[in-house]
Amino acid sequence: MNEATTLSSASHGGMLIPFDMFRLSQLAAIFGELFISKARNVLDARLVAVRHEASRILLLRIEGHVVGDDAADFWRGNPELALVTSQAVPHRVLMYWAKPGPVGERREGFLFAQRGQVIASDEATDDAPRPDGAWPVTRLCEQMRLNLDDLAAGFPGSPRVEISLVDASGYNDEQLLMTLVGRDPAAEAASAEGGTPTAAAPAGPGAMRAPAAPGARPASPAPSPRANVEEDAKRRAAEAAAEVVEQRKRAEQLQASLEHVIDPLGVIAVPAAGLGEPDLLRALVIPTIQGDLPPGLPRSLADELQGKRCDIAIAVEFLSEVFVENKPLSRPELQQRATTIELGGRSLQALEVLAPRLGYGTLLSTGKRHAFISRKLDQTLPAEVLLRILDGQG
Repeated sequence: MNEATTLSSASHGGMLIPFDMFRLSQLAAIFGELFISKARNVLDARLVAVRHEASRILLLRIEGHVVGDDAADFWRGNPELALVTSQAVPHRVLMYWAKPGPVGERREGFLFAQRGQVIASDEATDDAPRPDGAWPVTRLCEQMRLNLDDLAAGFPGSPRVEISLVDASGYNDEQLLMTLVGRDPAAEAASAEGGTPTAAAPAGPGAMRAPAAPGARPASPAPSPRANVEEDAKRRAAEAAAEVVEQRKRAEQLQASLEHVIDPLGVIAVPAAGLGEPDLLRALVIPTIQGDLPPGLPRSLADELQGKRCDIAIAVEFLSEVFVENKPLSRPELQQRATTIELGGRSLQALEVLAPRLGYGTLLSTGKRHAFISRKLDQTLPAEVLLRILDGQG
């Protein structure tokens, strides 16, 4: 897909991550191996990275025949690209896809991945629009203060580099990153040595694909690689420590207000959280209780519940937060696959689903509201709890 012909009226997609130091060439090599294992044509495929100059956002796209004629379908059909990227970078990865039309074929969606797992996703089509009328990618752009037309066109005019997926080993990652921040690697190297910069960077795999952005200061020597690494390590350590503190506070809040219900199979916790917080919820999903109960549940119940289950019942905001056959659930698929059950005098749609990083359970739906419980459909379902969640009271 040529950058010059990428328009907001065309299908587009890609990944957005905070701009940071990481090995672009290594990521390109991983992508290449992934597609080769699928017997896909990657001879002309390349990873394109563009830094949005007004923010710290890096747009990653793949160009070449491997993408095909519909970029949105390509990105929607290859979520593993986001999963492997989220293992290579220290931040969450946002993969998106957007197909503007024609009428009846519009589709917008995204997923967030972190540490190799999908932690949230959303999608809307003309056949299954969002109740509030908002389109996911359009809304994301508003929240991130990005222009949708600029995103579709690949942030035209911004610093850009390209790496071949077939032969990524010949690229200099430090030079690639310097180009993305708007600095001329050749000029800075010459300045650091006390010489004069050459007229152009040498050709070859490590050659830069974009000139330095306005405002670059070639007279300033580049920080040494060791200094960059040490500074980056300190920053990441500080971010990790802050994240641990924030996660601890969130866990304490959840435990302080944790509701629960006892039934013949065990205890059902009703946490004030969402499926996008699996690290907080995993401790509450126990097939067989042995020893202490999870924090937030009364210790006095430990003896009574030995050998029984601990489950969660929780509201599901978006169907795409749960998976069926390794794909985010959509409304048409729910209608096609779900069975109708009677629960507490109400008719509900029920479907076995996978909650990422939590395990299998049952999705119950009124058509407008949805709830997840970490029990299979053939196990006892707590009607009062689930109906309260489905009525928006949980």
